[in-house]
Amino acid sequence: MKRLCAAALAVPLALAATPVLAQETAVPAPPVAAPVAATAAPAPAAAEAPPPPAVTGTMAMPVYELPDPATLKRPTLEFKPTPEIEADYDKYFYFHREATSFPEAFDDVRECDALASGANIYMGADSAAVSAAMAQYGVLAGGVGGAIGGAIADAIFGSAARRQQRRTNLRNCMGFKGYQRFGLSGDLWKEFNFEEGHGRKKEGERNEALELQALVASGAKPATKELGL
Repeated sequence: MKRLCAAALAVPLALAATPVLAQETAVPAPPVAAPVAATAAPAPAAAEAPPPPAVTGTMAMPVYELPDPATLKRPTLEFKPTPEIEADYDKYFYFHREATSFPEAFDDVRECDALASGANIYMGADSAAVSAAMAQYGVLAGGVGGAIGGAIADAIFGSAARRQQRRTNLRNCMGFKGYQRFGLSGDLWKEFNFEEGHGRKKEGERNEALELQALVASGAKPATKELGL
């Protein structure tokens, strides 16, 4: 009887202990991972802006079609010198270089005219272009520098100083290129030359005058005395 009671009591105790043991030995389930949000696609890279164009100092002359020199009337250069005329040779003169063609002379006269008139104003050149011109014509540093300050000279001294400055620059430039200078009377000089003060000659009149100056510069050598720079 005691044995049956002991056995009967053992069974409930064993059953009662089973849930506790299961709780103690159960392996916890792994946590459920949260859903991963989809990674946003990278934004397309912005297109790089093209580099700015390189700045260069140039003095490109506009294309100009020269006439046949045979169609041009050579200016009159013969005159009788007087002390009064000779006193104005610093104003009235022309240039000549031996063994020079008409196109070569025109290019030289035209370039020196541009520099003498103020390359940075009238030729549309930038500061780099003017610096390049100064580097090329080293002995003209003062003359070309004066061309840069032409507008200032106009404002301070007026057109007379501008005209004198232009003559000096022109003489420097043409002398550097190997041209000789010869004196001329004022009335003959005005037939194929021009002066500029506050304004600029119209291009048509300017080119016609430059053509005649080039015709003289490339023509027969003058018989009169060279004046030097």
